[in-house]
Amino acid sequence: MDRFGSLLKKRVKFYLLLIGVTLVILSFVRPYRVSDISMNYALMDGDLVWVENLTAGIHVPSFFFYVDRHLWKRESGVRRGEIYAFRHPLDRRLYLKRCVALPGDRIFEKNKNFYLQFGGDSQRTRAFAGEHHLPIVHNALGWWLVNPYMHYYPVVHDPTVVGPKELIDYPVTTIPPHRYFFMGDFRDNSTDSRFFGPVPYRYIYYRVFEIWKRSRGLGDLASVAHFDPTPQGIRRKKY
Repeated sequence: MDRFGSLLKKRVKFYLLLIGVTLVILSFVRPYRVSDISMNYALMDGDLVWVENLTAGIHVPSFFFYVDRHLWKRESGVRRGEIYAFRHPLDRRLYLKRCVALPGDRIFEKNKNFYLQFGGDSQRTRAFAGEHHLPIVHNALGWWLVNPYMHYYPVVHDPTVVGPKELIDYPVTTIPPHRYFFMGDFRDNSTDSRFFGPVPYRYIYYRVFEIWKRSRGLGDLASVAHFDPTPQGIRRKKY
């Protein structure tokens, strides 16, 4: 009986250690399955993404609930163009979107074209565009990059979408301190910062660092539903 009790204690200790190690690992690296179409085609419904809890600071790990606080802050780790998991400011779900603007940046949208000015600095924006051969335009507020993310990521539009207005035009906005502007790559079917505003840093949980893609065969791609069954007021042209 003593031998059995000793063996049982060892097994209990082993499983407790295993659970502890697993929780520690999942606090820094974990998988999420994509169940949305707003990031098509970088992320598609059914893809598995791996996220890490270090580059943008160490957020309080979320398992069965969310705590909007970082144990170690590193806002410099949030970069334009990266995909992050963040909590929707109006509910308790985690969203996966691309960061398109940092604190101090200026943005606007016109006729579905996205315009970006680094840190509100026209000359810095112009110099960056010249160095990397990106298109720019000039208006009364200076120089602006035009659709810069379309040159590097599979950003898509559906020309038949004619509303709501947030998907077409967005006013000139300076991103406040400690807030970040997120957009989906499928610009015409994404609930993002155009609807709920820039996201506070404390709501940014993880950075996507690896994507395990579902099949990208032609038949698989053709079967993808391009619009949510209950879209946020999306209106399409009638043929």
